Amino acid sequence: MDRRKRKTQKVITVVFYQLLKKKSYEEISVSQICQIADINRGTFYLHFIDKDDLLEKSIAHEMQELVDYCEKNGEMSNQQKLEKTFDYIRDHRRQLGRLLSADKQGFFAQFLIAHLMEQMMGQSQLTTIFFAHGLVGLLEHYLMNDVSEIEIAQAMERIFSSFR
Repeated sequence: MDRRKRKTQKVITVVFYQLLKKKSYEEISVSQICQIADINRGTFYLHFIDKDDLLEKSIAHEMQELVDYCEKNGEMSNQQKLEKTFDYIRDHRRQLGRLLSADKQGFFAQFLIAHLMEQMMGQSQLTTIFFAHGLVGLLEHYLMNDVSEIEIAQAMERIFSSFR
């Protein structure tokens, strides 16, 4: 993709994130995004099908950032990989929480479950499915509620230790 397209997509995404800080997803319109980004609607639609597509691509981008963050340190145990995943989610809690609250289609959970299942090597498929879905539920609860990092970390440790 050429530089101008990347720049335009970035501007649209930045404006989208800014609006999510102030408004609910339902209150945001393509027209508002275009007005603030100083682009016309046609330009928006060259890059995104609609607002839902922008949301899905924003979540996919955040999940790719998570994957890149987790893969930076090379070989790690399953627990270390999960700890890195939680570190990233903790460090990006506000932004991920806003995306999650906007995500009525379940893109966030789909991407995160796929990531977690890739991270848990050496387990049976059923065990991996169980852990991935449970951890996504726990992380969604963490992002959407007033739960401390310590409380979630302790809960995750109890869960991990019960399956060792």
